[in-house]
Amino acid sequence: MKVIYLLVVSILLSACLHQTNENSVITSVHEDVKQTILEQMEASRQCWNKGDFEGYMQVYWQSDSLRFMGLNSLTKGWQSTLDNYKRGYPTADHRGVLEYRFKHFNQLSDDCVLVIGSFHLERSIGNAEGNFSLIWKRIDGHWKIIVDHT
Repeated sequence: MKVIYLLVVSILLSACLHQTNENSVITSVHEDVKQTILEQMEASRQCWNKGDFEGYMQVYWQSDSLRFMGLNSLTKGWQSTLDNYKRGYPTADHRGVLEYRFKHFNQLSDDCVLVIGSFHLERSIGNAEGNFSLIWKRIDGHWKIIVDHT
Protein backbone atom coordinates (compact mmCIF):
# COMPACT_ATOMS: atom_id res chain seq x y z
CA MET A 1 0.00 0.00 0.00
CA LYS A 2 2.84 2.41 0.80
CA VAL A 3 4.32 1.78 -2.65
CA ILE A 4 1.02 2.80 -4.22
CA TYR A 5 0.93 5.93 -2.09
CA LEU A 6 4.48 6.88 -3.03
CA LEU A 7 3.62 6.36 -6.69
CA VAL A 8 0.54 8.58 -6.36
CA VAL A 9 2.53 11.30 -4.56
CA SER A 10 5.28 11.11 -7.19
CA ILE A 11 2.77 11.52 -10.00
CA LEU A 12 1.05 14.44 -8.25
CA LEU A 13 4.35 16.13 -7.44
CA SER A 14 5.54 15.79 -11.00
CA ALA A 15 2.27 17.39 -12.12
CA CYS A 16 2.83 20.27 -9.68
CA LEU A 17 6.51 20.91 -10.15
CA HIS A 18 7.58 23.76 -12.35
CA GLN A 19 11.09 22.75 -13.30
CA THR A 20 12.97 25.63 -14.82
CA ASN A 21 16.25 24.45 -13.30
CA GLU A 22 17.30 21.98 -10.63
CA ASN A 23 17.88 24.61 -7.96
CA SER A 24 14.42 26.20 -8.18
CA VAL A 25 12.12 23.18 -7.87
CA ILE A 26 11.32 23.80 -4.19
CA THR A 27 11.43 27.40 -2.99
CA SER A 28 10.04 29.42 -0.10
CA VAL A 29 6.32 29.91 -0.28
CA HIS A 30 4.98 33.35 -1.14
CA GLU A 31 3.90 35.07 2.09
CA ASP A 32 0.34 35.75 0.88
CA VAL A 33 -0.11 32.09 -0.06
CA LYS A 34 1.28 30.94 3.29
CA GLN A 35 -1.10 33.27 5.13
CA THR A 36 -4.08 32.01 3.11
CA ILE A 37 -3.23 28.39 3.90
CA LEU A 38 -2.66 29.17 7.60
CA GLU A 39 -6.04 30.93 7.79
CA GLN A 40 -7.76 27.97 6.16
CA MET A 41 -6.01 25.51 8.48
CA GLU A 42 -7.08 27.55 11.52
CA ALA A 43 -10.71 27.69 10.37
CA SER A 44 -10.58 23.94 9.75
CA ARG A 45 -9.03 23.30 13.17
CA GLN A 46 -11.79 25.29 14.87
CA CYS A 47 -14.40 23.21 13.05
CA TRP A 48 -12.72 20.00 14.24
CA ASN A 49 -12.76 21.22 17.83
CA LYS A 50 -16.52 21.91 17.55
CA GLY A 51 -17.21 18.48 16.04
CA ASP A 52 -18.06 19.94 12.62
CA PHE A 53 -16.36 17.43 10.32
CA GLU A 54 -17.97 18.85 7.17
CA GLY A 55 -16.54 22.26 8.05
CA TYR A 56 -13.18 20.69 8.85
CA MET A 57 -13.13 19.04 5.41
CA GLN A 58 -13.64 22.31 3.51
CA VAL A 59 -9.85 22.66 3.11
CA TYR A 60 -9.82 19.41 1.12
CA TRP A 61 -10.41 19.07 -2.61
CA GLN A 62 -13.99 17.84 -2.92
CA SER A 63 -13.13 15.19 -5.50
CA ASP A 64 -12.83 11.44 -5.86
CA SER A 65 -9.18 12.17 -6.73
CA LEU A 66 -8.35 13.38 -3.19
CA ARG A 67 -5.85 11.03 -1.51
CA PHE A 68 -5.48 10.55 2.25
CA MET A 69 -2.70 8.29 3.52
CA GLY A 70 -3.19 7.33 7.14
CA LEU A 71 -1.30 4.95 9.37
CA ASN A 72 -2.63 1.78 7.76
CA SER A 73 -4.44 2.68 4.56
CA LEU A 74 -4.88 4.91 1.56
CA THR A 75 -8.30 6.52 1.28
CA LYS A 76 -9.52 7.77 -2.07
CA GLY A 77 -12.03 10.59 -2.31
CA TRP A 78 -13.45 13.41 -0.24
CA GLN A 79 -16.58 11.60 0.94
CA SER A 80 -14.65 8.48 1.98
CA THR A 81 -12.22 10.64 3.95
CA LEU A 82 -15.11 12.42 5.68
CA ASP A 83 -16.77 9.07 6.47
CA ASN A 84 -13.51 7.78 7.97
CA TYR A 85 -13.24 10.83 10.24
CA LYS A 86 -16.81 10.36 11.45
CA ARG A 87 -16.21 6.66 12.11
CA GLY A 88 -12.81 7.13 13.74
CA TYR A 89 -13.82 10.02 16.01
CA PRO A 90 -17.44 9.28 17.02
CA THR A 91 -17.44 11.33 20.25
CA ALA A 92 -15.89 14.49 21.67
CA ASP A 93 -13.66 12.25 23.82
CA HIS A 94 -12.29 10.58 20.68
CA ARG A 95 -11.99 13.86 18.78
CA GLY A 96 -10.27 15.83 21.52
CA VAL A 97 -8.82 19.29 20.95
CA LEU A 98 -6.66 19.66 17.85
CA GLU A 99 -3.49 21.75 17.66
CA TYR A 100 -1.04 22.14 14.76
CA ARG A 101 2.65 22.98 14.50
CA PHE A 102 3.89 23.98 11.08
CA LYS A 103 7.49 23.17 10.19
CA HIS A 104 7.92 23.83 6.46
CA PHE A 105 6.09 25.57 3.66
CA ASN A 106 7.59 24.99 0.23
CA GLN A 107 6.36 26.45 -3.04
CA LEU A 108 6.56 23.64 -5.58
CA SER A 109 5.09 25.74 -8.40
CA ASP A 110 2.89 28.83 -8.74
CA ASP A 111 -0.15 26.72 -7.91
CA CYS A 112 1.26 23.98 -5.68
CA VAL A 113 2.56 24.09 -2.07
CA LEU A 114 3.94 21.42 0.25
CA VAL A 115 3.16 21.90 3.96
CA ILE A 116 4.88 19.77 6.59
CA GLY A 117 3.94 19.85 10.24
CA SER A 118 2.62 17.96 13.20
CA PHE A 119 -0.67 17.64 15.04
CA HIS A 120 -1.60 16.99 18.65
CA LEU A 121 -4.97 15.80 19.94
CA GLU A 122 -5.49 16.49 23.64
CA ARG A 123 -7.96 13.80 24.73
CA SER A 124 -9.34 12.40 27.97
CA ILE A 125 -9.00 8.87 26.53
CA GLY A 126 -5.30 9.39 25.74
CA ASN A 127 -3.58 11.95 23.61
CA ALA A 128 -2.67 11.32 19.98
CA GLU A 129 -0.06 13.03 17.87
CA GLY A 130 1.89 12.64 14.68
CA ASN A 131 3.29 14.30 11.60
CA PHE A 132 1.68 15.28 8.34
CA SER A 133 2.60 16.36 4.85
CA LEU A 134 -0.02 18.13 2.78
CA ILE A 135 0.06 18.97 -0.89
CA TRP A 136 -2.04 22.06 -1.55
CA LYS A 137 -3.03 23.04 -5.07
CA ARG A 138 -4.78 26.16 -6.32
CA ILE A 139 -7.92 24.91 -8.05
CA ASP A 140 -10.33 27.40 -9.61
CA GLY A 141 -8.66 30.18 -7.59
CA HIS A 142 -8.94 28.37 -4.23
CA TRP A 143 -6.22 26.56 -2.29
CA LYS A 144 -7.23 22.96 -1.49
CA ILE A 145 -5.47 19.92 -0.05
CA ILE A 146 -5.15 17.27 -2.76
CA VAL A 147 -2.92 14.83 -0.82
CA ASP A 148 -2.77 14.34 2.95
CA HIS A 149 -0.20 11.98 4.46
CA THR A 150 -0.85 11.85 8.21
